[in-house]
Amino acid sequence: MEEKIKDLVEKHDEYRRSSINLIPSENAMAKDALKALSSDLATRYGTEWYGGGEYAMKIYEEANKLARKLFNVRYAILNAISGNICDVATIFAFTKPYDEIATIPKENGGYPFGYEKFHRKKYSIPMKEYEIDVSKLEMKKIPLTLLAQSTIFFPLPVEKMRENFDGVVVYDASHVIGLIAGNVFQDPLKEGSHAIIASTHKTLAGPQGGIVLTNDETIYEKFASYLLFDFDSGIGLVDNMHMNRVAALAIVFEELIRNGRRYASQIVKNAKALAAHLHENGIAIKYANKGFTQSHQIMLDMDKNKVYKFFKKLEENKIFIDCIGRIGVAEATHIGMKEKEMEEIAELMLSVYKGKDVRKKAMELAMEFYEKFYS
Repeated sequence: MEEKIKDLVEKHDEYRRSSINLIPSENAMAKDALKALSSDLATRYGTEWYGGGEYAMKIYEEANKLARKLFNVRYAILNAISGNICDVATIFAFTKPYDEIATIPKENGGYPFGYEKFHRKKYSIPMKEYEIDVSKLEMKKIPLTLLAQSTIFFPLPVEKMRENFDGVVVYDASHVIGLIAGNVFQDPLKEGSHAIIASTHKTLAGPQGGIVLTNDETIYEKFASYLLFDFDSGIGLVDNMHMNRVAALAIVFEELIRNGRRYASQIVKNAKALAAHLHENGIAIKYANKGFTQSHQIMLDMDKNKVYKFFKKLEENKIFIDCIGRIGVAEATHIGMKEKEMEEIAELMLSVYKGKDVRKKAMELAMEFYEKFYS
């Protein structure tokens, strides 16, 4: 029988490792973490309920300890198998049906969560394009403010949200959690957020999954009731936490404890360098007056139809961004690229914008760094 899927997986790996990935929602995982992800742990539970879990349980213990050390927090929960599950746990833990939740609208880069599907109402936080308009914030009694933004360039005004919105404030750091780990973006817990939730595969450079961080025992217990295994009151949102994922994530935590500050700082430098070179040479980037960004993301400043055509042309030339014009440098940074390579990538993008074929050059640049990264 033909091994079609195995062949497709190999082709996918070759394709992605010979392309420049500038998608803000993705990253490349280190070789040791990938090895853990494909280990025997992939089919195990890692619980005292079953024999054979000795090392799996030690892995979870150590992973939790590493998370608390990396983020300097009292409590961490690693069980959620996606960032979205953390969002679901948040609304279940802190609201009841038909409650209002203050959110960043999806039209302004907010995470497009289906609140209505869970019988909750949305209150749209006032915005100026992709930034919260603090001048229009009003005092409001509301049980939950969920600061979840997928298009994020600058720190969010957490202190202002605490001043104006009654109730629990949770910061969804899915895109910027790696920058928070490296202390280069903001510190939501010190600024007043009751908890941080996040996915773990973007700037954090881990496997797909979710994390909850807090210093508040009551908040921790609320999350734990939905995310941790509970035989007495029944399982909530997670049964098997996928131990291979937890092990891979722990290896990423070790990497960030060693090198997180340098990595996160380089991400921001790279984002600014790429934005500046594009903007100064004919491809407009938003927020030029503010230095373009303080995160891993920059944004094309052009008509959405032009953005889509450019996105497709870049893809043909083995340079990947997303279809709305967001560009991210976390993966390029993680595999070792710096400002010099950002200028090279900008030149390639400018050539594509002018109708030139740069496929071969893009492949050569990508392969040079991926080969080193995975060697």
